[in-house]
Amino acid sequence: MLCIWKKEVVIIDPGDDATKIENIIVENDLIPRAILLTHGHFDHFLGCSYLKQRFKLPIYAHRVEKEILSNPAYNLSYLIGSEVKINCDGYFEDGDVLEFADFSLKVLHTPGHTPGSSCFLYDNILFSGDTLFKDSFGRCDLPLGDERQIFESIKEKLLVLPRNTKVYPGHGVPTTIGDELKNF
Repeated sequence: MLCIWKKEVVIIDPGDDATKIENIIVENDLIPRAILLTHGHFDHFLGCSYLKQRFKLPIYAHRVEKEILSNPAYNLSYLIGSEVKINCDGYFEDGDVLEFADFSLKVLHTPGHTPGSSCFLYDNILFSGDTLFKDSFGRCDLPLGDERQIFESIKEKLLVLPRNTKVYPGHGVPTTIGDELKNF
C-alpha cells in the first residue's frame, strides 16, 4: 500500500508486490521516503528487501516486532519454504509521529495480532494492517497472538477515532470506523 502526499510516498506493508509498487513509483515520478511495517508477518514484508535496495529506503517497525521479523517461526516465512528475516533501520513506539517532508503519520500501537502490531493514522485515514478488517479483526491464533489484547486495542485505540475515519486494512476492502462500531 502506498500513502501518497503530493509526490512523496511512504510504502506500508509492501507484501510481495515489490515490482508493482516499483512500477507505480517510477511511472508516476514519485519520491519514496520509507517502508513502514504494521507487523512482522512475511505476507506484509516480502517486498521490503528489493524496495529498500532499489530506492535506498529505511525500513521501520514497532520495536517489539524485532523478534518476529528475525525469526521465521514467528514471521511464518517457513510456511512458504523459506527463512526470511528482516532487519529494520529504526523502530517506533506508540504515539510517535513519523515526519516525512510535507506530511506525518501517527503511530497507534495495537497489539493482539502480534505484540508489536501498529496502525498508522493520517488525518482521517487509518492504515490498520491486520488489526482491523471490514466486519472482522486479525487472527490471534498465530505465534504470539493474543485475542484479549486485540479487542482492547480495537476498542481503546481505533473505535474512539471519528466515525468518518476511512480504514485501509492489510487485506480486503476499505471500511470506516463508523461501520465497524456495529461489530464491537
